[in-house]
Amino acid sequence: MCSLTQLLLGMATAGVVAGPQRPLALVAGAVAGLLPDLLDGWAGQLYRQPDITVTPDPLDPQLAPMAAGLRLAIQQTRATGRPCILRCNPLPDRRGGFIPYQLDYDRQHRLLFARPTGGKSARVHLTAPGSAPDEPFEPLHPLPLPITNRPVDLELHTRGPRMECRDLAQVAGVGHAWPVAGGIAIATSLCAPWLGAAVAATLAMHLLLDAAGRRESRPGFPFTRQTCYGRRLWHEAGWRANAAASAIAAGALAVLLLSSR
Repeated sequence: MCSLTQLLLGMATAGVVAGPQRPLALVAGAVAGLLPDLLDGWAGQLYRQPDITVTPDPLDPQLAPMAAGLRLAIQQTRATGRPCILRCNPLPDRRGGFIPYQLDYDRQHRLLFARPTGGKSARVHLTAPGSAPDEPFEPLHPLPLPITNRPVDLELHTRGPRMECRDLAQVAGVGHAWPVAGGIAIATSLCAPWLGAAVAATLAMHLLLDAAGRRESRPGFPFTRQTCYGRRLWHEAGWRANAAASAIAAGALAVLLLSSR
């Protein structure tokens, strides 16, 4: 959900748990409501180190190196049996900006990198040309996958004969892990039991809402990196879900404010 919705829900949840006589709980709830996403943004840069990085030449912005990098990542994943993270950096132009491109299929269902407006493209050969037919490749993210002005991290791993590809930007990581949330709740409860209860309830609310939406997560991190899919009961990025949650949270805050007088 959007940051404003998470902020309001965090304040409302913490206020209901701690009671209207503790305004500090609202501050703690606001921080805890945003904390999982903040941790993901911060810690993701620390533990998510790419195995292969493709950086285009700004003087010769071509798509062929991107295709070669993905093929190398596929070969490394097959050879080692371990997941491989490929970082696709933006495609610069000579004026200091970026040229958008995307990972997609063509009409013959061949994997390629292409400009979204047509023009140049580069096919990704999943195996060496002429050696064997391409094995099944299944992206666990929508195609086309755009790459604009920020790097995109792709995690490749094998599942039987199938090669799977995951966009790590769509996976909730360390910030959305239940062991991490439990550790934060225990640490804050050492300051005050009511504060720990408010933070625990807020974090549980955030994680449960994400788990019920259309989101992938790794709830056992750092003990396991197994990815779980959301229940898809709603789209947490949709405006209807955010508007409804914000209205409920605002109503709860209004009731708390009136009851504290």
